[in-house]
Amino acid sequence: MDIIEMSDAIKEFLYTYYIHPITYDTGYNPINTITWALMLGLMVFVLWKILKKLGIEIDKRFIAAVLPYIFVAASLRVMEDADLFSPPISYMLITPLIYFLIFFCCVAILVILRVLSGPNRINEYKVVFGLIGVLWFIANMILLLRNEAIVRPWVLFAVIGISGMIILVIYVVGSKLHATFLTETLNVSVLAAHLLDASSSYIGIDLLGYHGKHVIEGMIVESTGSAAGMFLLKLGIIMPVLYLLDIIFEEREIELKNLVLLVLITIGLAPAVRNTLRMILGV
Repeated sequence: MDIIEMSDAIKEFLYTYYIHPITYDTGYNPINTITWALMLGLMVFVLWKILKKLGIEIDKRFIAAVLPYIFVAASLRVMEDADLFSPPISYMLITPLIYFLIFFCCVAILVILRVLSGPNRINEYKVVFGLIGVLWFIANMILLLRNEAIVRPWVLFAVIGISGMIILVIYVVGSKLHATFLTETLNVSVLAAHLLDASSSYIGIDLLGYHGKHVIEGMIVESTGSAAGMFLLKLGIIMPVLYLLDIIFEEREIELKNLVLLVLITIGLAPAVRNTLRMILGV
């Protein structure tokens, strides 16, 4: 193989596994799934260093302040699904680029607020940071609802209801068994996020004819004919992970543990919100 043929082969590989899935929004494949997972790990490391440099404590208040930006990312993704944007802007709103975009926006906002959080200035920067995210999400929803009608309001209650019942059972069992890794606030939030994702996938695929774009999700649907297996998959992975996090991290490493939990919440909640919004709006 000469240099030209090698160059063409590399180009074809990049277009097939990375560029076309973004430009044509065809979803994930095994190659880009592994790549994005590795990049996520790198982003977590970078974020950890940035937060430490800024002197920002990764506590429950910080995680609560970040949550609105997950809704921002999901709603922007739905706006792209609804064709409210044209290329090249629309490309930036497709996974995983949307997460990089929101990541850099969040870091920029945090840096500005941290600089302004000196004496007699913005002291409650975490509150302000969260409020900016809430206002951004509201603005996205106003734009969405001006262009799309609510056609399936029942989906919201179904998604929350199904996941809520499962969470309640897990919490009660965890309390009876004194399994704190199933009852601690952030751990419950992680479980809730992923069960919301599983519920939205089940309703969308099984009841409304949507198609999943994730590799494992597609394998489950193809082999069983249903997305109900997502519930078992989520619980089978997340519960052991939460248990391991509880026994691996010491009290002095609580901030790093909280950052990992925040990432787990994001991975589950972002697709859950996107899926639910799409179904509600019929996009």
